[in-house]
Amino acid sequence: MTSDPQLLHKLSHPIAYPVVFTENVFDPANRALVDTLDHLKENRVHRAMVFIDSNVADAQPELIQQIILYFDSHSDDIELAEEPRVIPGGEIIKNDMEVVGPMISAMIDAHLCRHSYAIIVGGGAVLDTVGLAAALMRRGIRVVRIPTTFFAQVNAGLGLEVSVNFDGQKNSVGSFAPPFAVLNDWQFFYSLTDLDWLGGVTEAFRLALLFDGEWFDELYSMLNVLPQRRSEDLAYLQSRTAQLYLNALEKEGDPLEAHSGRALDLGHWSAYKLEAISGFEIPHTEALAMGVLIDACYASRQGWLSGPDFERIYTAFAQLGVPLWFPELEEVSADGNLSLFHGIPDFQEHKGGMLSIPFPTGFGSTRMEYLIDLAVMEDVLEQLKCLAQSSVELQNEPL
Repeated sequence: MTSDPQLLHKLSHPIAYPVVFTENVFDPANRALVDTLDHLKENRVHRAMVFIDSNVADAQPELIQQIILYFDSHSDDIELAEEPRVIPGGEIIKNDMEVVGPMISAMIDAHLCRHSYAIIVGGGAVLDTVGLAAALMRRGIRVVRIPTTFFAQVNAGLGLEVSVNFDGQKNSVGSFAPPFAVLNDWQFFYSLTDLDWLGGVTEAFRLALLFDGEWFDELYSMLNVLPQRRSEDLAYLQSRTAQLYLNALEKEGDPLEAHSGRALDLGHWSAYKLEAISGFEIPHTEALAMGVLIDACYASRQGWLSGPDFERIYTAFAQLGVPLWFPELEEVSADGNLSLFHGIPDFQEHKGGMLSIPFPTGFGSTRMEYLIDLAVMEDVLEQLKCLAQSSVELQNEPL
């Protein structure tokens, strides 16, 4: 005889971590990092290893000594387990799973316990890769993220995901590992290249398109000054955009991506595939901006998004100077179809369940679609190619 199954106990644990906005995070007079490491009030000296993105270290050669001085200045509260480690920056580090093992070995050699910290200073790829190593170390040591790119400060550094690329697929190996804390310092924006800066700013437009039409209007009015990186704009731009992302995580109620789709996925199905087709040579910010244009153009073709609204989105990206077309979009796979279109089933497998792709229907609204008309999507790519060629011709016309 069998009895009905009974629920003995239901576990529930909230996901909570501070996101701190600060300036000159490694200035000894700034206690934001010290106070963040001690926000649980454990009454002890906190040990940490620091991992630095090589792109950041190259742009700020004084940074390692600043970090050492910072820890020395607060030696009653925090301790460096070893000198900060510089590791390769950019997507290249996510393409080699072999780097994860040595990172774990370094943490073991430094005798980090589960209450020690891995402090990661860098862009999204470095946050992801070191974050994965830290999540695997002793089933998870504490991670403090200090994102250095605009995109990382308003997106990649705020979420729960840690991952690397594997077998030619974007983020195919990873897990969910909430950080202990995130510290956003807008002063890092000054060390970015122009393309990294403006490519990252497209994420502000993407989030505004998804969730806040008034913010899109405000950003649109700032198009001429955004390339200047004026100090009076940066903290506001950073905090308001990051808050949109955090609000979306909370509102959608799916931080662990248990469901098949969410509005935050706008642009991702094609962006992930475009990166993979290029051998991950195309940066994520540029691929995602292209993905937004593809989805917005498709929505316009289907009558869900007005023509003028699509034109505003396209104009914004064009004025920011990000690439508006990539030859990889025309690559044909062995089955005779565009390689890009294999990104649709890939994305479905990545997200799980049925295909669910969001498309914009206006500034601040989206709709979820479960079937893509590939014939229309081919027309979309042709339209975007023609628009990009026209943009180049206009730029090359003599004044």
